Amino acid sequence: MIKELNLKLILQECFALIFIISGIDRLYVAFNGEKFDALINENWKKFELLTNVRIGQFFANQAYWTLAILIIGILIVGLINWKNKFGIINSIVVLILTFGISATGIYSSGIINRYLNYFCGIFAKGYGIAFLIGGLIILLIGILILWKTIMMNKKHSTQHRL
Repeated sequence: MIKELNLKLILQECFALIFIISGIDRLYVAFNGEKFDALINENWKKFELLTNVRIGQFFANQAYWTLAILIIGILIVGLINWKNKFGIINSIVVLILTFGISATGIYSSGIINRYLNYFCGIFAKGYGIAFLIGGLIILLIGILILWKTIMMNKKHSTQHRL
């Protein structure tokens, strides 16, 4: 069982999922940019005009969205590991680590987000476009990490078969 545990693979998959989830979460914010602008500026009337959803439900929808992305991402990682004949223990560890990391709120806070917000704010005035740019950057980084992980899986499984 320990022999099946591949720490490098697990860490790469976790980082890929973190970036992908964070990127898609930013795209969600970009899609709802006007609503977030209204909330940040405490313009409750504008928020009520933009949507008929209460503020609590609005943030709950964002949490549901993040949870759905997390589950889909873990399923994809599990399928990749299964296809390349890695042990299920790798997928379980990725599941536990990713859920644990997501509980910390890393997707919406942290030093990377601050610098990315500043960088993307140069190109846009509101949250919508800034988060769209940032979301695409982070999503692409996550996809590249996942692609590298898939290539590493293929290389490892090919060498393992020989």
